[in-house]
Amino acid sequence: MDLPSIKRRYLRKDTSTPIRYEWNGEMRSCLTTTLGEGGLYAQTLLPPPVGQIIKIEFELHDGHPIRVMGEVRHSLENTYGSLPAGFGVQFLDLAESDRQRIMAMVDAEEG
Repeated sequence: MDLPSIKRRYLRKDTSTPIRYEWNGEMRSCLTTTLGEGGLYAQTLLPPPVGQIIKIEFELHDGHPIRVMGEVRHSLENTYGSLPAGFGVQFLDLAESDRQRIMAMVDAEEG
């Protein structure tokens, strides 16, 4: 089986950040595996389907909440290589101030 092709425009950082997202009228929680200014990958056994628009909420280490709409760009119910089951989201309406905070986190030397 071929692995999904994942092309990224932005750098991401490996991080285990708790997120909440709304899908099918329910709030769900999971952890990211990567996070960047363009989007994130979240690990869950029940990912939303590709094309789904979801509301996402999370906090960086500074405790300030980030709320953003995102489009599910890929969704994996099984493990493929190094990617755990979950979904990749492209941010659609990330505020500039939040983008700057995420970029600073990605650029930081500390984990």
